[in-house]
Amino acid sequence: MAATSPFTDGLMLRYLRPENVEALLTPATDPERKRVRSLLASVYDPAHLDITSVDAVRVDLTEFQTAVHASVAVHGSWDKSIPTTEQARATVEIPATPPVHWIDMSLETVIAVRAAPAGSLLSSVEAEAAWAAGAGAGAPQDEFERPYTLQYADPPPFDPTAPSRNLPLRVSTLFFDRLDLVHALRRLSQAKRAVDAASPQPEVHDGGALLASSAWLAVFPAVATDEPSQTTEQLVGDLLATQGFVAAFETAP
Repeated sequence: MAATSPFTDGLMLRYLRPENVEALLTPATDPERKRVRSLLASVYDPAHLDITSVDAVRVDLTEFQTAVHASVAVHGSWDKSIPTTEQARATVEIPATPPVHWIDMSLETVIAVRAAPAGSLLSSVEAEAAWAAGAGAGAPQDEFERPYTLQYADPPPFDPTAPSRNLPLRVSTLFFDRLDLVHALRRLSQAKRAVDAASPQPEVHDGGALLASSAWLAVFPAVATDEPSQTTEQLVGDLLATQGFVAAFETAP
């Protein structure tokens, strides 16, 4: 059994209080709610949905130490000589026990946002000419083609008076008791693959297909202001953002 971490234990006790979970998602130092917007952008593709602001965050469910079993494929084969003889051969590959990934804190949330569709929308398809024989030296003689023109329209402009939209968002949170970026990125990536494989296929919303089953938040101990290395909270956040993760820093409980 892995040794427990005082930092992880303390955070679980801290986040028993709903106001502390709210402060993690929307800290007082983040009036524009960039953290929540980054979490949303990792699930709802910004290329299809432009989220301009976050009105409210509601946490419906909080769970600690959720186990996710990584899926393992089992492959089998059976061979038999022909014509039929007394000889047959069968092989089956039996996997080892799949690894278990532990999610330190799982949140089911609903985020009220102001948003508008992004990207051009297909408005019409027009045929340019009648059917014609296929062009090119390698085209079959019985092949015909017909060119079409696709017309795209700009998305409707953002309407600030429109009612807010409620977007469901699962936030999977991992706690790290030290700033080991290699370990953090590997654990986040492995856990994300396991959750995406174990979760139902994300539903398609009116902004397009979802990018992932969950947003991912990594919580590290706060970096001391006199830290002599070049590693800072901003740089760590920028690094994790390149992989679709969000970083947060908390003082030790």
